[in-house]
Amino acid sequence: MTTHLLINEPGAPQGAGARTSFGGLPSVPAGFAWPVCKECAGHMQFLGQLRTNHPGSRRDQLLLLFKCDNDPGCCDEWEADSGGNAVVAVPSDASLSLAAPPAGGETVRATHHGARLDTLDGDYDAARDAWDTGGRRGRDILGQLGGQPSWIQGEEVPLCNDCGKEMEFVAQLEEGPDHQTSMNFCGGGCAYVFACGCSPASAKMVIQA
Repeated sequence: MTTHLLINEPGAPQGAGARTSFGGLPSVPAGFAWPVCKECAGHMQFLGQLRTNHPGSRRDQLLLLFKCDNDPGCCDEWEADSGGNAVVAVPSDASLSLAAPPAGGETVRATHHGARLDTLDGDYDAARDAWDTGGRRGRDILGQLGGQPSWIQGEEVPLCNDCGKEMEFVAQLEEGPDHQTSMNFCGGGCAYVFACGCSPASAKMVIQA
């Protein structure tokens, strides 16, 4: 098998478009509403966006990732169905503009950075070990697109709210390249992103540490 690693690209310019990036502002279509935490009623923090058209992918979407950071650890932001995180699916060919963040709350991470794909043989753990050689920094590995999840705890595949079936794995994300850009996945954890083919809007995220 092969793994498509997401590799940090610092200094990438911020601009509206259907491309993978982290921090800054989301690229959104007209009518976008900034997600609100169902537990504390505060606006969530934008983590980043994933373009899912990696080699071998059956989908091409832009997935906008959010989680509540207003009072970390108090809103069950690690669970797929608690309402403490959200994945907003956007058609990749939609007309996009940078969203204006809502006033108040922890909604934006100031450091924006991009990502590129490096394809290596093996599963995620083997690919990470192979990439982290020759003076390269392991923390520049931001995760993977496609492949198979490397669970920190037990398998935790969410069910689709529309069809009731297990959702398809889309991506695994690390916290980020340094403390300033960390996405705070419960202190050194990973996020796992899923989508379902039954509906273009069906997507969820699970966090484990």
